[in-house]
Amino acid sequence: MAEIFGIATGALSVAALFNNCVDTFGYIQLGRHFGEDYQRCQLKLDIAETRLGRWGEAVGINNDVRFASATPPDNAVKGAQGILEDIVDCFEAAQKKSRRYAGRADKQELVVYDNNDMNPIFQRLHKRSKDITRQRQKGTSIVKKAAWALYDGKSLEKIVDQITSWVDELEKLFPVETVHQKLIEIEIEEVNDELSLKTLKDAARGIDPALENAVGHKVDAIEGTNSAKNVETEGLARFQLGNVFSDGALQHEILVKDWTNNSVETVSAKNESRVQIGNVYGGKRIWDN
Repeated sequence: MAEIFGIATGALSVAALFNNCVDTFGYIQLGRHFGEDYQRCQLKLDIAETRLGRWGEAVGINNDVRFASATPPDNAVKGAQGILEDIVDCFEAAQKKSRRYAGRADKQELVVYDNNDMNPIFQRLHKRSKDITRQRQKGTSIVKKAAWALYDGKSLEKIVDQITSWVDELEKLFPVETVHQKLIEIEIEEVNDELSLKTLKDAARGIDPALENAVGHKVDAIEGTNSAKNVETEGLARFQLGNVFSDGALQHEILVKDWTNNSVETVSAKNESRVQIGNVYGGKRIWDN
């Protein structure tokens, strides 16, 4: 059995195994090789963590006696136990790869990002994710762990993709969709500005379809409408329908609740003209030059 928690996973109840899987996310750091993608990658990791935690909350994993044993008699719980052990193995493999890299890399290559390296939008979404995890794990006993880092995008993608697949399986084993939806509503109830919601929606794509869908509905409810019935472009003319958030909006905490309506019947753009139906937040744009 893998021992990423400092104890053989076979000695843990299913609930303890689950709690430690979720907790492990909090010890993963991202190296400087992620560059400008760091904060988006961190948010993807947060979404995978929150989705796994949501499943546990939905099935009452810390309150249902079926999950209190390391040798569950229930077949569905046995299936969940096997999936959670696969998640541990995934973390273990990534951690071993990290150690091998750290053993041959110089100190500068081992520098990791921290929360202060995120812009305000991502900081707030990251903090919200961690607050949700802490609330769900309140009162549970967690094995202390050492922090470790991922140094390349492929390792992160592998973790996120595999955990997404395994949570799909967990949700099929214990179908409680109504509870999941209620939990998602709680998760996003404090995220109310358009840019934060769109950032979360983009990061959730391919990882948490239910979250992506719920956030999309919330965006539709708060953003203004932009429409153009007939659009004709010629030559190098360019046309964009919708609001635009520039880098300035990301770097500063610009919270947008946009109920404006921008609508035209006909657009005829020629030569090198540029046309946008929508608003710009954070500075310049309409393709900036």
